[in-house]
Amino acid sequence: MSDFDSINNFLVDIWSRINKIEERSLTAGIGENISLTEIHIIEKIGAQQPSRMSSIAKAVGVTLATLTVACDKLESKGLIVRTRDATDKRVVNVSLTPRGQTIYTYHKEFHERMIAAALSDLSPDETALLATSLQKLQSFFEQQG
Repeated sequence: MSDFDSINNFLVDIWSRINKIEERSLTAGIGENISLTEIHIIEKIGAQQPSRMSSIAKAVGVTLATLTVACDKLESKGLIVRTRDATDKRVVNVSLTPRGQTIYTYHKEFHERMIAAALSDLSPDETALLATSLQKLQSFFEQQG
């Protein structure tokens, strides 16, 4: 098998595995059925609170209408709250509730454990090479849209 085929197979396989493991871990760890889309929205909100709905939509790569529907679900689950901006009433800000914050923290810790495990057997030079290679891959994906 060529290096190209090996890398292609790895990327396709790992993406699917990470998503399944992450979803399973979240459901088991927090005892709540949260979709990957919902957790990624929570992740973006938790990184900077309060956040504008328009900023979250852009960061997640969805339309504002799509984010609004997702936030309706998150709000009904008691994970987020939406408020109007004090200085510009047209702007809607979103923040995590205490339950939402717990899920955000759990998800962040999951990623920390995943990366620690992935890097545990690598030398500092190997870690640096992997980071550089993944940054190049990320740049490619960002250019694609």
